[in-house]
Amino acid sequence: MAADHFSLFSVLLWSIWQHRNNKLWRNEVESVNVVCDRGINLLTGWNQAQEMKQKQSRIQPTIAGTRWSKPSIGRYKCNIDASFSTILNKVGIGVCVRDDQGSFVLAKTEWFSPIMNVDIGEALGLLHAMKWIQDLQLEHVDFELDSQIVVTKFHSKNRDESELGDIIKDCRTMFNTHFRNSRVEYIRRQANEVAHVLAREATSLASFHIFIDVPLCIRDIIMNEME
Repeated sequence: MAADHFSLFSVLLWSIWQHRNNKLWRNEVESVNVVCDRGINLLTGWNQAQEMKQKQSRIQPTIAGTRWSKPSIGRYKCNIDASFSTILNKVGIGVCVRDDQGSFVLAKTEWFSPIMNVDIGEALGLLHAMKWIQDLQLEHVDFELDSQIVVTKFHSKNRDESELGDIIKDCRTMFNTHFRNSRVEYIRRQANEVAHVLAREATSLASFHIFIDVPLCIRDIIMNEME
């Protein structure tokens, strides 16, 4: 099966699964056209997001904010990113924690299936990162991700009844309940390279991983960003 056909098949399966959930939990009945359009719109959005990331990765960081920076003294920085593989039908999540010296503390990779909307995948990455950091009982944490939509919605006071809105609400609840003197911030793609590489790596792994030593795939990036 050609890659583009497999991608279309994957998103249609996801849309059928979404249709099943809407019928089961919301008693909503959708037409075949609605189910197909949702899958096609997801694939179109995903392709556009990948094209944008590729363009951004080719642009040299020539303006402020395009390089990762250490947190202030006494704080931790938690970088988060999501990667989307239509071939594997997976969403990979990469999370990396560093201290105020820029030194590696811990990293984690995990993945979800089937593939989903880009913003939902990014928001789930933030939620799962918060749950992990809370389990580690860390405070004074700067959560950074390169999804401006997710960060904007996290700080917004507007009511959002969508699936994305529900996940953001869970993020806010987790944040307000467990984190003191912490923040959620948007950064440019170039300043989130470690999490991006981990997220891509996540989709190729059979299971979730917690790294207590610097993974080989991000070792050079960590060293360069400590300079």
